[in-house]
Amino acid sequence: MPDGSTAVADGGPPMAVLAFDHRERAFASVRSTGMTREEIGRSKELIFEAFEAAVESGLAGTRPGILIDEEFGAPIARRAVALGVPVSMPVERAFEPVFTFEYGGDFRRHLLEFRPAYAKALVHHRTTDAPEAKQTQLARLRELSEFLAEQSIGFMLELIVGQSDGGTGEIPTVDVEELRGSMTEMQNAGVRVDLWKVEGISSHDEAAQVAAQAVAANPQATCVVLGAGAPNDVVGHWLDVAAATPGFGGFAIGRSIWGGPVASWLDGRLAREQAIEQIASTYRSCALRYMGARVG
Repeated sequence: MPDGSTAVADGGPPMAVLAFDHRERAFASVRSTGMTREEIGRSKELIFEAFEAAVESGLAGTRPGILIDEEFGAPIARRAVALGVPVSMPVERAFEPVFTFEYGGDFRRHLLEFRPAYAKALVHHRTTDAPEAKQTQLARLRELSEFLAEQSIGFMLELIVGQSDGGTGEIPTVDVEELRGSMTEMQNAGVRVDLWKVEGISSHDEAAQVAAQAVAANPQATCVVLGAGAPNDVVGHWLDVAAATPGFGGFAIGRSIWGGPVASWLDGRLAREQAIEQIASTYRSCALRYMGARVG
């Protein structure tokens, strides 16, 4: 396992991952008028500068890292690796109903070129999905997990199953029963995951159930919570729950941190330095909140 996962598994500092691996459609969605490819590239450079500013200011004892794509962020990934920043990179083709490798059979070469701490696969999966689609998806994920294990690259699986109808008060929560069932199907299919990136959970008891499922096939596995572009109060609650749950080792949040400032900067409502400051401040606030709610 890479250093980042080992640190968490051994009781080390939680991970504070700033995620901006979103490809064209998802990244541009934070701005009502969309973005050009050039604007996306410039925005990712701005986000990384905000990351560096936040790290320099201090992130409350968390372990900072980034999640960045090759298409728009290859120079950023190389720079981060040179600086000793744990880098995670996606392997999925965006917006495919069944997990598909971004670079097809060439995915191995791309991963070995960068050797990220983690390779991330975003997967939509429910136990009620069509059996043929699930079989195809699980076979591809098993192929990926076996290659990553051979290369000592961690496997981050972002598993999206959707939210349940109810939560604690007005706080949305993932469908925990479906999440655990989907995790079980993947584990039974031989997909070995080091880091489960999961949707927010509003209940401590349910978060503990998810954490227990994560280690069913890999005792060193841990979970991190994602942001889903949710408002600050919702993300804050999810951070509180994750931080207080053994088996969770941090967060990997993106648009909830940088979406607003990036759009405002591109629209001319924020100066570049102001946008950097806002992103760095929100990222740091997430780290502070996580550490403030942490138990043990």
